[in-house]
Amino acid sequence: MTLAGQTTDSADSAQVIGEVVVRGARVMAPSTVVKIPAPRREIPLTTNILPLEKLRLLGYTDPAQAMQTVPGVGAFKDYGGFHMFFLRGFYESVVLNDGMRDERHALWQSAPLTGMAAVDHIEVLKGAASMSVGHSALGGVINIINKQPKARPAFDASYTIGSYGTHRITAGGTSAISSKANARADVEYSTSDGWRGNYTKIANAHAAIDIKLSPKHKLGFAAIISHDQFRGDYGQPHLKWDVYDSTTDELAYKRGTFPSSEPASRAYTDPNEFLTNKTVKFHAKYNYAIDERWRLSEHAFFAYDSLNYYSTDGLNYLTGAKATGAKHYYLNGTTKVPVLIDRVERDGFGFAYGTMTAQNQIELTGRLRWGNTSHAILAAHNFSYMDLRRSDRALYTGAGVGSIVTLKDPILDQGPIYMKYRRMQVFKDLVNGVSLQDFMTWQNLRLLAGVRMDFFRRDFGIYNTDDRKLLDRTTDQILTNAALTYRLGAVYNITPSFNVYGSVSSFFKPQRITLSPEVVYMAADGHEMSAEELKSFKPLTGRQWEAGLHLDLGDQLSLHAAAYHITLNNMVRTNLGVAADGRKIGGPIGKSISKGVELEMNYAPSSAFDFNLGYSLTDARIAEYTSSNFTQNVTAGNRLKRVPRDKVSAWAFYNAAFSSETVLRLGFGAIHTGSFYSDETNIYKIDPSTIFNTVVSFSPMKALSLQLNVNNLFDTVYYSTTINSTQFIPAEGRNVQFTASLSI
Repeated sequence: MTLAGQTTDSADSAQVIGEVVVRGARVMAPSTVVKIPAPRREIPLTTNILPLEKLRLLGYTDPAQAMQTVPGVGAFKDYGGFHMFFLRGFYESVVLNDGMRDERHALWQSAPLTGMAAVDHIEVLKGAASMSVGHSALGGVINIINKQPKARPAFDASYTIGSYGTHRITAGGTSAISSKANARADVEYSTSDGWRGNYTKIANAHAAIDIKLSPKHKLGFAAIISHDQFRGDYGQPHLKWDVYDSTTDELAYKRGTFPSSEPASRAYTDPNEFLTNKTVKFHAKYNYAIDERWRLSEHAFFAYDSLNYYSTDGLNYLTGAKATGAKHYYLNGTTKVPVLIDRVERDGFGFAYGTMTAQNQIELTGRLRWGNTSHAILAAHNFSYMDLRRSDRALYTGAGVGSIVTLKDPILDQGPIYMKYRRMQVFKDLVNGVSLQDFMTWQNLRLLAGVRMDFFRRDFGIYNTDDRKLLDRTTDQILTNAALTYRLGAVYNITPSFNVYGSVSSFFKPQRITLSPEVVYMAADGHEMSAEELKSFKPLTGRQWEAGLHLDLGDQLSLHAAAYHITLNNMVRTNLGVAADGRKIGGPIGKSISKGVELEMNYAPSSAFDFNLGYSLTDARIAEYTSSNFTQNVTAGNRLKRVPRDKVSAWAFYNAAFSSETVLRLGFGAIHTGSFYSDETNIYKIDPSTIFNTVVSFSPMKALSLQLNVNNLFDTVYYSTTINSTQFIPAEGRNVQFTASLSI
């Protein structure tokens, strides 16, 4: 089964639940998330829908921002530009665009995403979902759905101006272009100097056309192009050790603190850094209505992504012989090691990759009736091919290499930096999957059963290169995995508005264990693993158990609550330490468990007031950890890195309608993020934070909207995430954006 986007016209009504209007906001059934023809409350899963109206009202222009109100989901732009999503404690998740996989996220766990001018809504499916989308979906799935062509002419445009020199322009329109074809186009351009100098330049365009060849045959084509630029943010360099005063031997700074009074807005990024990302995507779809009950659909997808990146992401305090004139030291055992705490040395890291993906999905959906039981059947075949070529291990030259910057009044630009790549890694992944799903309805009981078989093959190679020119191939490796995944669930309707459910689902992800001169894999007994032994690594597997309830009282109140338990097995890490020859140490480490509860509530006592609440408690920990003399700081029971223990999002809105076209909306919200650790040693802890946001939206006439968003209203200083264990990323201070929108 796949998650490709679907239309909601009359011909599809047998398979797709359409949208309903609740107080002006569209609440969609999650047909494009799990393809079950039932209301959201009758599905034994946890899903979240972020409609366009909510995205606009809260001023979200980026997919990471959009996750702020979703319980159990953490999102940020890692290293300033790579979107990363943690769902239910795990970063093993899948990102889709109109139901088609973004294989970069499945491989690297993060990748840049463009702006959201073309986005209609975002769907989130929580928990193990390999039965739905294939490999790598442990934490869940994020499906970004773009706007679809409509016959009725419509046009919208907006202009936003905001803090940090932010300017954003969007425009889009749709119309019938003939009696049988509808078209749509959207464009976006934005620039921003960015918080802490993390500038962005976003440009994208989206076009789509739907053609009704006949009552039974429909075609659709869509294309997206984007060219985005970012500069990274590598945070404040916090101390790795307790630091002592050399004169008094007294503790001067505790481990994990920032030894400076510089403001959170101070950055140490080199102006020569860059991240550029160019993407082209093409999606073709065909639907054939065989009869009133059965339909055949075909989705073909092609994407090419080009990325170039250079950063000085390592900020290291000078120690030992480099710490000339140091007035402080730290202890390495009983040895005093000098350290300069007023400056850092910048490390450089660069890479580039081109990713070509081709996908094909064919699905047969239909309805059967067997006795008193109604069956909604889905049978599917999924094909995916990815060719990714990554250049790295660059030779860095130029005056800016290894530059040293002071924490106070740093000189950021210390000369040019040049790169010459010396290696290319080539990944050629081929996946075939077949699946069958049955959603059964019998009186007050709903049953869901699905099974999927995936066959994965990776042809991996390493080349020596002269920059981009291939020289000799030094490594050949073939990796294969076959995995059976499933989902079972049941919903029981106690009353027409209240039900309970339970489900179990599984997950798999091929191990990315590739031969490399940079990593040595060590067994638990301390010996170096051979190439043959590396083949013994089993794929990552997992299972989720979930139970929950749905309460739906129509316009006034809806409540969804869930409790879950997820197990991840066969974990392998490549950052366990450094060997004597300088190589990173990798090896099997055991398993992790995430358990928690989530709650989502929408309450509207009257047309003048409404309230939204999201809450999640996530207890994600290492359950078993293979002991070795390389990993003594990590033990079973430690919390997984960068996963807040709890999260609360609450928004209250006041709505005043002065006439049928003149509307004022006031909103006040709070977002609380619990404490988390920067890595799995659990040494460096980031404190919890609570920020407040507000919005004022005024529509003097039906076609015009004026909106002011103020985020982090009280200018709270806190950290949004970390990199390299001790580099804490300060979150944005108070920021303001004003948007004028036209819709006709």
